Amino acid sequence: MEPIGRDRRRGATRQQRALLYQAARGRCQRCGVELDADYQCAHLAAHRNGGGTTFANMEAWCSRCNLALGGKDAHPLPGVSLRDWQAEALPVIGDRLFQEGMATLHGAPGAGKTTFAALMFRKLRDAGYVGRMTVVVPNRALVGQWQSQLAEHGIHLDPSPVVGAVEGTGQAGLITTYHSLPNSAGTHLIRQEQQPTFVVFDEVHHLASYAAWGLAAQRMIGGPDQLRARAVLNMTGTLFRSDPRHRIPTVPYRRVFADGVPKLQAVADFSVSTQQLIKTVLRAPDLYRYAARAECVDLTGDGVPQHRLIADLDDQERSGVMLKILSSPEWIENFAREALALHDQQLDALGHAEPLKLLYVAPSIPAARLAQDKLNRLTGTDFARLVVSDESGAISTLRLAAAEPRPCAIVTVRMVTEGFDCPQVATIAYGTNIVAPLFIAQMMARAMRRTETEHSAGTPLPAKILIPDHPQIEASFVAAVRDAAPLAEGTDDDERVGGLVGDRVERFELLGVEAPELSGVNVLDQEDGEVGAEDVREGVRFCESVDVPVTYGPRVAVGLRRRE
Repeated sequence: MEPIGRDRRRGATRQQRALLYQAARGRCQRCGVELDADYQCAHLAAHRNGGGTTFANMEAWCSRCNLALGGKDAHPLPGVSLRDWQAEALPVIGDRLFQEGMATLHGAPGAGKTTFAALMFRKLRDAGYVGRMTVVVPNRALVGQWQSQLAEHGIHLDPSPVVGAVEGTGQAGLITTYHSLPNSAGTHLIRQEQQPTFVVFDEVHHLASYAAWGLAAQRMIGGPDQLRARAVLNMTGTLFRSDPRHRIPTVPYRRVFADGVPKLQAVADFSVSTQQLIKTVLRAPDLYRYAARAECVDLTGDGVPQHRLIADLDDQERSGVMLKILSSPEWIENFAREALALHDQQLDALGHAEPLKLLYVAPSIPAARLAQDKLNRLTGTDFARLVVSDESGAISTLRLAAAEPRPCAIVTVRMVTEGFDCPQVATIAYGTNIVAPLFIAQMMARAMRRTETEHSAGTPLPAKILIPDHPQIEASFVAAVRDAAPLAEGTDDDERVGGLVGDRVERFELLGVEAPELSGVNVLDQEDGEVGAEDVREGVRFCESVDVPVTYGPRVAVGLRRRE
C-alpha cells in the first residue's frame, strides 16, 4: 500500500514506551531476550516507508534486533479486507460525491467508518479528484484516534495544524475539532481553494449542538448549490440529536408524517444498521436488569415510609429518587460486585487471552469516586481507573487504561462515549439514569466491538450490560439496538436546549436501599429474548453440564425455552 504523507513524529512517547514494555512482558518481541534499559520501540512498517508512530505499529525490541532491521519493514503496511457493507457503500458514496459533491453515511458505532473514509480518500485521490483530506471531529480524543487509525492505512494527517487549518510539510491533510471551526473557517476556505480537499465531518450530529459550529461548517464548505470544498462526507453512527428540534445543518431532511403531524427525517445516502453488524462484526448485547427495593418517604405527603421497587417508580419519583438510589453505597457496592462476576465470566470464556475491561457508568462524580473505591476493595487490587472531567489528565488515563495489558475497570460519568474505541470493553455496569437516545446508543456501542481473539476464533462474546430494572431505561437500550432515531420537528426553529437528565425533584427522601438482585435478562438481538432470573440460572447450569462458557447462559436459556 502506497503511503500518503508521513508521520511527523518518529520517536515513541514516554507513554508508548511504557505500554509497549508492558505488552511485551519485559522481553524482546523479536528474539525473546530480557529487555534492558536501552530497549527500543521498533516500527513494524518502517517510518520511512509510511509506517506510523502508533501503538499498533510498534513493538518493544532489544537494541540489537532493531539496529539489525535498520530501515526495512518487519511487516509492511497491511492491505485492507473490505467488510461487505464497505464494498457495497464505496460505489454508492463515491458516485454521490462525484455527482453532487456531498454525501451522508450512517453507520452504527463500530461499523468501520474510519476505514471507509480512508478508502474513499484513496479512491478520490487516485482519480485526481482531491489532493488533501480534512477531518473534523467532536473532541481531542477523536483527533488521536483518527490519526492512529489512518496511519494504519498509510495516510498521515496533521493532528495539530497551524491556526487550526494549515497542515505541516509532508502531511496529507489535517484533523481538527468542531470547536475550532468558528475561528478557522476562513483559513480552511483558502486551503480548499489552493488544493482540492476531501472534507469529512465525523459524528456530524454534533453540528446541531451549537449554532456557532453549524454556521462555521456552512461557511467552510458552502451550501449544496455552491460547495466550496471538492467533496464533503457526513458520517455518524447516530443520525439524530436527543432533542428532535436540533437539525444537522449539513445533512438533508425529508418531510414525513407521524400521527398526522409533519416531521423531518434525516436522509442518508447509505446506511448500515446495528442489527446488520451484529451478524458479522459486532457483539450482540445482553441486557441484565437488576431490581432493588428502596425505602423512601414523600416529604409532601403523610411522611409514612414506602417500600418501592425501582421498576415501579413513576417518572417524577425516578427523577427524585433514582439518582439517590444509584449514588448510595449499598447500591454501588452490590452493583459493582455483580458486574465483576459477569466480567470474570467474559474473561473465562476467552481463556484470559484478552485483557478485557469493565466499564462502570456512574450518575455523578462523587458516585464515580465511590464506585472506584468499591471496585478496588472488592478485587483487593488497584483495579479501577477514574475518568471524570475534574480529574487532570483524564483523557490520558483513559488511553492508558484501554492499552493496559491486564484487565481493569474504567469508571466514568459521561466522558467515555465517542473517541473511545476499545474492543476489550466487554461488560458495562450502567449505573446511571440517563435515558437520552444519543447517550445510550453511544454508550452501548463501547461494549460491542469484537477483539482480534473473537474474530479469529469466530465465537464472539455477548456484550454484557447491567442496568437498573426500570422500564424506561430498558426501552432506551432496546430502541438503540433497533436504530430507532427520533424525528426532527417540521420547523426551522434552531433553539438550543441542554441537559440529558431532567430537573431533580427534591420531594422524596431516600431512607435505605436493599442489595440489587437479577430480575431478568433481555437478549436484545432476539425477538423473544426476555428470560427471567431462574431461566438464566438454568441456562448457566446447562452450560456447565456441557462445558460451554457460562457467559452464554442467557442465550442458552432462550434456546431451552424454545424447545419446550
